[in-house]
Amino acid sequence: GDIMDISFKTAEGRFNYRVGGLIVHDNKLLIMQDQGQPYYYVPGGRIKMNEKSEDAVKREIKEELGVEVTVKRMLWVNENFFKEETLNEQFHEICFFYLLELEDEKLLKNNEFIVDEEGKTHTYYWKTLNELKLINLYPQFLREKIVELPLHIKHIVVT
Repeated sequence: GDIMDISFKTAEGRFNYRVGGLIVHDNKLLIMQDQGQPYYYVPGGRIKMNEKSEDAVKREIKEELGVEVTVKRMLWVNENFFKEETLNEQFHEICFFYLLELEDEKLLKNNEFIVDEEGKTHTYYWKTLNELKLINLYPQFLREKIVELPLHIKHIVVT
């Protein structure tokens, strides 16, 4: 069967262990949006049991976009505590954000493209760093921090 995602529900809320990938090209970041959702986010997903986070981010990009990426370095460790409005659920998330490099140029052709993943429609956008400041990008610290990517891992706690 499927190897379990590291995500579980408790009486106090849901715990998620995630990974996010920043693919930057020509001062643009690749972001995505789910159909009907008001926010944008970077590609990524949950880490599976016994999986390295670096492998997880490569796997998620491959699943979502069908391309291979090279992991350059980890940028941020993000502890995130928030209330998810639609589910009315309290979340406690750990997310490792990695800087990635595309090994394939085909994603660069269009500034906007749609991918259908298991019946879910995701729209991807290449947005300039200035455009990012004006949209509802999640987590929100990305809008400021994207301008100067850290050379060493930074720890960010959001409550």
